[in-house]
Amino acid sequence: MPKNPSDLKFVHLRLHSAYSLLEGAIRLKELPSLARKAEMPAVGITDTGNLFGALEASETLSKAGIQPITGCTLALDLKLDGDGSGLGRNERKEPDGSIALLVQNEIGYSNLMRLTSKAYLETEGTDDPHISIEDLQSCSEGLICLTGGPTGPINRLLVD
Repeated sequence: MPKNPSDLKFVHLRLHSAYSLLEGAIRLKELPSLARKAEMPAVGITDTGNLFGALEASETLSKAGIQPITGCTLALDLKLDGDGSGLGRNERKEPDGSIALLVQNEIGYSNLMRLTSKAYLETEGTDDPHISIEDLQSCSEGLICLTGGPTGPINRLLVD
């Protein structure tokens, strides 16, 4: 790692590990060496829809002297397509995009756990797991929200 912190160039905030099922391939035990090689002082793990690797990532990165940033990518339903009542019995209502949420503090971690639980436990069986904008508003303290890039709701609104 460079001796001068101003020489550090990049912190990855949307890394998907092998815990992002069918999306990521990076094993957490390999992440510290990859981050060091890329001269990253910190890494944000934002696995899709889960916090399965959060503890392992925090412990593995911390032991290697790299700052872990806990996060998650969640699907967001802004109700842009109405309530989905026009869908047939076997059709799924798609969320309006996804956002990345990064934990700022202990309250944020607690809120992120609430949101990920809501996404799976309070979503209708035929819908993809998601949160509503109201869920996000009620549990936003201590979280930093990234727009979701090309799959995010802001991009979807711009394209529409």
